[in-house]
Amino acid sequence: MNLCRAFTKIFILLLVFFLVGGGKAATAVESAFPVTPKENTQKKVQPPVVKPNEINQQEEKRPAFQYSADFPDRNAIGCVLPMSGRYGDYGSKALDAILLATGMFDQKNKTSWKIVAADSHGLPQGARDAVARLAKRENVIAIIAVAGTLEAIEVAQEAGKWKIPIILITPKEGVTSANDYVFQHFLTSSQQIKALAKYALDDLNCAIFSILYPQDDYGVEMVKNFRAQADLQGGKVESAIGYSKTQTDFTEEINKVTRNGISVTKKTPARNPEAQVSLDFEALFIPDSYQRVKMIASQLAFYGVKDIHLLGTSLWNSPDLLRKDAESLEGAVFVDSFFGNGFYPETNDFVDIYYTAYSREPENIEALSYDTMGMVISVLEDKNIFTREQFIAGLKQVKNYRAATGITSFSPDRVSRKTAFILKVKDGKLEQVK
Repeated sequence: MNLCRAFTKIFILLLVFFLVGGGKAATAVESAFPVTPKENTQKKVQPPVVKPNEINQQEEKRPAFQYSADFPDRNAIGCVLPMSGRYGDYGSKALDAILLATGMFDQKNKTSWKIVAADSHGLPQGARDAVARLAKRENVIAIIAVAGTLEAIEVAQEAGKWKIPIILITPKEGVTSANDYVFQHFLTSSQQIKALAKYALDDLNCAIFSILYPQDDYGVEMVKNFRAQADLQGGKVESAIGYSKTQTDFTEEINKVTRNGISVTKKTPARNPEAQVSLDFEALFIPDSYQRVKMIASQLAFYGVKDIHLLGTSLWNSPDLLRKDAESLEGAVFVDSFFGNGFYPETNDFVDIYYTAYSREPENIEALSYDTMGMVISVLEDKNIFTREQFIAGLKQVKNYRAATGITSFSPDRVSRKTAFILKVKDGKLEQVK
């Protein structure tokens, strides 16, 4: 096994080369033996040996221009990923999952799919260049792109320029409004808040809320979304108190959200752990990172702010959330697009095959990438699809696609409508409750 892994890794390194043109680099993953940024531990069929000089000769023979929007290579699927730079780890994990979804590592069934991965470097201009290269030089039928909020609009606009369908894995809201070629596969913030508010009212019987939020763009947007959803579903937000992203002491903010409830009793908990503060709300929404949520939760408990439901977003979902000093998070609820220990059979199947292939547990980015590639393949299984326009029409018809991240459909605005995973802290562990 070790010899096989070493041989495979050497071959992978030999296949990495730079596409000439425009001064930008792209990583190509071609044929049934793809380039993957990390060693794949699953046993694979041994590929033929390719020497570096043979790769260079093959590159020299490549035509300088082979763009044909009307007749793309229906077996070639492009990927724009941050393979290097700050978010290089995300790009590597996404590519691992995409390759797994194609069945390239299945020894019994040879796949005809060709994956061409271009490095965006996590930069807007790099992302634009990658889309252009895949659209015109590689002539792929569609592109899967992992993009942050800064690159998402750039990628969407470039896709429109080349009239190529692109499925964006990005949290950026409104990205599909750029043009008719853009799809989004992500549990957006607005979808998270809708699911969270509905669960709080219907299942937790909470109708009165307060909010502690970071004073940044994300925090402000979450407050706006939560207020709107609470009002829409018959709830009410009593107060929303902001705080600095850098602070660690939340005494003042807790005092405000409790209507000066701890100003008199803030020393009491040290003498009497059973002391509690009277509250005019039933649940507290904290749209922030798991690190800050743990600090706030522990300080709430210290000041006797108990018997309320803590609510959060996908930013809470981290292996470190419950690793240490998490007693004050018992009963807390948050939402996300994936949970490896969930009760969906498709989720369990994905976790099993991913762990078998890579000897590690998958996270959100892998699950979303795997499902995105799965949807692309499901559309291309229709042998009558030859053009990009036909592919777009097919992708629009995806309804109730069951996979690792739940059930997915595309709405008329080409944004995925996904099943949210409602997660709860119970007995010091996370469990899916809905």
